[in-house]
Amino acid sequence: MKIKSHLTVLTLFTAVLFLSGCAKSVKNLTPSEFPQNPSNIYTLSVEVREKKDLGVVKGSLRPKVVIDGESRLMTPSPLGDHIWDYEYKMPSGRRNAVYYYDIEYEVYTTKSSKVKSITLPKDGLLKFTLVNRYIVSLESNRGPVGAKIPLNGRGFSQNDQVYVGGQLAHSEFFSPNALSFFVPSLPAGSSYNVTLRGENGEIVVGSFRVDSAQMQVLPTSVSVVSGGRATLIFTIPTEAPMGGLPVDITTNIPESIILPEVTIPSGSKSVSVPLEGGTPGIGVLYVETPGFSSLEVPVQVSN
Repeated sequence: MKIKSHLTVLTLFTAVLFLSGCAKSVKNLTPSEFPQNPSNIYTLSVEVREKKDLGVVKGSLRPKVVIDGESRLMTPSPLGDHIWDYEYKMPSGRRNAVYYYDIEYEVYTTKSSKVKSITLPKDGLLKFTLVNRYIVSLESNRGPVGAKIPLNGRGFSQNDQVYVGGQLAHSEFFSPNALSFFVPSLPAGSSYNVTLRGENGEIVVGSFRVDSAQMQVLPTSVSVVSGGRATLIFTIPTEAPMGGLPVDITTNIPESIILPEVTIPSGSKSVSVPLEGGTPGIGVLYVETPGFSSLEVPVQVSN
């Protein structure tokens, strides 16, 4: 089910007929999808409105819903005037039902009265389906890269995959009602669509904002001799997401510092970075990491 931020989509069919000067409007209020419930009972609803007309016998309205070829009389709904309900018990093992409405009423004739009816839809059938898989909400709608975010819902499976901004996020399956994901490496300050993909298709979960987090570095400045080595340790507050967290380090004295490619491994909170001194010089290391505040580390290479 693409739980579309919501859980049911209202399918609306309206029929307006003019019979003997009496305008009747029939509107289907039954959703096309129902979340499955333990009772396995689902309410079908129809709205029937009519303008006052002396040609219609008062109190003669008899809305019925025909399911599985059986006509079932509907009753007035507690939701309001003009609305009629029928409580349908879904047979065991079934996941959908087809139906139509047959609205009977009487009109006066010259000698007595005559029964007429309106059918909705005029041609074809209506249908609703049970879904046992849907998302209620994100437990949190913002957080930093690497944060663990639970999903509230039901029908999760071990094959489900969570995408944030189109990027696959590492997820943890606990039960059909419990699934979490870790915020992937994405630029901070923006909101991204979260989707759940599985065997039954894609569900739009909601929007998630990636907030900026602070990366720490030790030491806060580097002094190294030419040909010598120094070590920087980068630390983040949460575990690095699946695939690792790339750390982009550049400098304004490229001939003085030899820099390796740096990635904080997936599931780790820190990484040690060896630096090698080149020609003497004084400058700065610029550190950029998706989702984290930028850093500047003063560096000096001496003879």
